[in-house]
Amino acid sequence: MGRIVLTFGLILPGALGAAIFAYYALIDWDALQKAQAAFELAAQQSAGLDTLFIRATQQNIHRINLFAEGVWFLLSAVVIAIGLHGFCTASSRSRG
Repeated sequence: MGRIVLTFGLILPGALGAAIFAYYALIDWDALQKAQAAFELAAQQSAGLDTLFIRATQQNIHRINLFAEGVWFLLSAVVIAIGLHGFCTASSRSRG
C-alpha cells in the first residue's frame, strides 16, 4: 500500500511536473535567444534608447521566466527524489 501512495502521490506527479516545466523552459529558452538576438541587433544598429529599453525588457522577461521554470523543474525533481527515497527505504524496512 505504501508503494502505491509513494508512486501516485510523489513520483508520478513529480515526473509530470518536471516534464511540463522542462517543456516550457525550453520554449522560453528559444524565446530568450530570439530576444537576445533582437537586442544585440538593435545595439549594433545604434537604435534609440527607447528601442534598447524595450528590447532589454523583453529579454529580461524571458530570463526571469526561464529562471522560475528552472526552479520549478528542480523542485519537481526533489519531489521525485523524496518519493524514490521513500520507495527504497520502505522496501528495506519491510525486509528487515
